[in-house]
Amino acid sequence: MKRLPLEGVRIADLTMMWAGPYATRVLAEMGAEIVKIESPRAWDNVRTLLPIEHPQPWNASWYFNDYARDKKSLTLDLAQPRGRELFLRLIEKCDVVIENYRADVLDKLGIGYEVLRRARQDVILVSMAGFGKTGPERDLVGFGPIVEMMAGMSSLSGYGDDGVPYKTGISYGDPVGGLAAVSAVVLALIQRGRTKQGVWIDLAQRETMAQMAGDAFAAASLRGEKPTHCGNRHPTWAPQGVYPAAGEDQWLAISARDDAEWRALAGAIGASDLAGLPLAERRARHDELDARIAAWTKQQDPQVAMESLQALRISAGRVLNTHDIHWDPHLLGRESWMFLEHPCIAPWPQPASAWRLEEAQPVPRRHAPLFGEHNREILCGLLGVAENEIAELERAQVISDAPIGARVG
Repeated sequence: MKRLPLEGVRIADLTMMWAGPYATRVLAEMGAEIVKIESPRAWDNVRTLLPIEHPQPWNASWYFNDYARDKKSLTLDLAQPRGRELFLRLIEKCDVVIENYRADVLDKLGIGYEVLRRARQDVILVSMAGFGKTGPERDLVGFGPIVEMMAGMSSLSGYGDDGVPYKTGISYGDPVGGLAAVSAVVLALIQRGRTKQGVWIDLAQRETMAQMAGDAFAAASLRGEKPTHCGNRHPTWAPQGVYPAAGEDQWLAISARDDAEWRALAGAIGASDLAGLPLAERRARHDELDARIAAWTKQQDPQVAMESLQALRISAGRVLNTHDIHWDPHLLGRESWMFLEHPCIAPWPQPASAWRLEEAQPVPRRHAPLFGEHNREILCGLLGVAENEIAELERAQVISDAPIGARVG
C-alpha cells in the first residue's frame, strides 16, 4: 500500500471541541482531505483554549493546533442563505459529512440528511450527538466529563473505601467517541463502494462510552454485580500497587501475578525472608508488603528500576507524567513524536500517527489551518466562486478570516 488508504476521500467537517476533531484528525492522517467548516460567529471554541500571547490568539492555541493539523479551514455562516448555498455546493464534492452538534441543529440550519442527499445522493453523514438523535435525552448537550459519568465509567474509578467515583482526569468519552466515528466512516465508505448508496449514522457518544466498561459491564449484565473499588490493587493478585520512586512525583507500578514473580520481587527488594509467602498470606499482609516495596522503590530511579524488574520477568512499569512521556526511550525509538512548523507557535512535540502502515507511513503534512485560511482555495478553486464575490461575502460576514467576538477561555 503505497498510497494512504483514504487518499481521494473528501470530508466536510462540522465538528468542534474534541471528539469530532479527533476523529477527523485520524481520518486526515490516513489521507482524507478534511475541510473544517466554522461559522465566523459560531467557531470552534477550542481555538481559545490554551493559547499563547499573540495578536491572533484563535490561531495560537496549542490544543486546537494538535487536533486540527492536516486540515483545511473554510469559514461559512450556515445560518445565512448564501452560506447554506455554498455549503451544499461543497457537499456535491464531498464523500462524507461529520458533525457533533446538538441533535436538532442540522435541521434548524436547513441542512439535515435529506437536504444533504439532494445535494449528493450517496453522501455519508455521521452524527455524533452526545446522546443520539432520538430518545428523551436527545436535546441535551453532551460534554466528555458528563458523558463519562452518565455512561457508568466513573463508578469504576473510586479509590479505597470512600465510595466516591472520580472522573478519569481527562474527558475520556471524547477520544472514545472519536475513534468510533472513524470506524463508522470507514465502514460506510466500504459499504458505499459495494452498494453505491450513502448512509446516515447516528452515533451516540454516551452509548459508545457505556460499552467500554469491559468486564464490569458484563458482570453487571450477567450477575447484577456492582463494581468494587480496589484502588491500585488487584482483586486477586498480590502484591500490586503504585510505589514512589526517587525524584519528584515519580512512581513505579508493580504487580506480582504468581508465586514465581513474588519470589523474584522479594529477592530484588531485599525481602527474601518473605519470599515463601503464599498468595493468601500475601493478600492478608498487603499493607506490610507495600511498605517493604515502597522502602526500596523510593531509592530507585524509576526507569532503571523498571528495566531491572522487567529483566527478572516481573510486571513493572513507570508511571509517566505528561512531561516525561515525551522523553520515554521506547516512544522516542519509535519516533512517536514529531515537530511541525507553525506561523504563530513555536514547534513542540506532537504525537505522530498511532497507525503504522507497512509502506505508506502517515506523516503529518502541515500545521493546523489559520482561521479561514483556505476560503479562496475552496470557494474559488473548488466551487468556482468568482474572485470579486469574495469581498462581498466578507462584507456580509458569510466568511471571515477572524472569528467575530473572539475571546480567550
